[in-house]
Amino acid sequence: MPPGDRRFGLPGSVRAVRTAAEGLDLGERLEAEIVTASDFARHQGDWDDLVRRALIPNVYMHPAVALAAERHAGRPVVVALVWRAAGLGRVLVGAWLLGEFAERRGFFRVLDTALNRLVFAGTPVVDAGLVPDVLDKLLDVIVDQPNLPGIIVASDLNADERLLSYLREVLGRRRSRAMVVGRRRRAVLTRRSDGELPEHPGASAKQRQSFRRRSRRFAEAGIEHVALMCGPEIAEAFRAFLEIEAGGWKGKQEHKGWAIRLDPKLEPFATEMIEGLARAGCASIEGLRHGGRWIAFSIWLRSGSRAFGWKMAYDEAFASFGPGRQLSELVMATFVFDPALADFDSCNGSETSFHAAIWPERLELVDMIIDARRGGSLSGTLFMIVELAYRRGRGWLKAARDTVRARWHGLRLSR
Repeated sequence: MPPGDRRFGLPGSVRAVRTAAEGLDLGERLEAEIVTASDFARHQGDWDDLVRRALIPNVYMHPAVALAAERHAGRPVVVALVWRAAGLGRVLVGAWLLGEFAERRGFFRVLDTALNRLVFAGTPVVDAGLVPDVLDKLLDVIVDQPNLPGIIVASDLNADERLLSYLREVLGRRRSRAMVVGRRRRAVLTRRSDGELPEHPGASAKQRQSFRRRSRRFAEAGIEHVALMCGPEIAEAFRAFLEIEAGGWKGKQEHKGWAIRLDPKLEPFATEMIEGLARAGCASIEGLRHGGRWIAFSIWLRSGSRAFGWKMAYDEAFASFGPGRQLSELVMATFVFDPALADFDSCNGSETSFHAAIWPERLELVDMIIDARRGGSLSGTLFMIVELAYRRGRGWLKAARDTVRARWHGLRLSR
């Protein structure tokens, strides 16, 4: 799909032509540094080049995300970069964005890839041809900074064996300790090895018929699909998205809603992140309009060969039209027109979501605590024990609460 194609608005950013670097030649070396988000943003061209060679592209490591976090996350943000250097020239081969949390579980200073609840992937972006060397350098440059904690929480780390096998190798060589403290799965759409993807993957004949029927209803009601990828319209549409999201069930405190506007710190971060990604060609806002009124939005992100679902909201007055499902179907069709896309991460862990119902594949993710110090440390080991106990305790309490609620509901029905 060429950039700017408005049929399906998933951004046509950096093409995923993977020309990974080979091993280091004589006279070449790896150099690593810790930079600010502002410094990272000055390397936008180097970042785009790295994405083409990345083992696993990750839009949440993008300079625009780093800048938004630096200005609005309310905590220090660091970016670890690794360069392949020869003489005076150098090529970016690794990038990892992390936030510093001063009092995790009350006592521990840690670095975490989950800057806030709007960041859904913490996998470092590394050159596919230099993975173990780059991972080693990333850990080294963090440990070498006396002002940074050596404990890393790699949240939502892609559990792909292409990455984890290298990471285990590096940690073993360093004698560094690591522990998986969380696992989750979410629906993902992956292009087959032959490069083909069904127009409606996983959808039944009944579901395809439902999509066509909804399309006719939308046309008859005068509801149009609009794809926005750049320009001032992005800012206007995002403000409308925030209003619609806050006006629905996600905006109700009593339902523990997750609307962005319920947290005043998140709105400026989200606004700057989406506008920055859109300027870089890495974000698209898909919308539905009825007359001059926005009624639904679906926001999708992209990095190289990977697409990411970010947020969706619709005006509940139009719920009977199925606007959320319609937008999801329209965005999925992007795969038919863009063979450069290899996979589509829904960023939604719910097994009751629309994507979970029709996408049979699951992306495995882990939360991993890494003590980056060679040989490990007492503080790192203590944090692993505390964090694992905290998460297990929270899981048990949630399970007990759900059991009590289910029994109470059953008793009320039996009266």
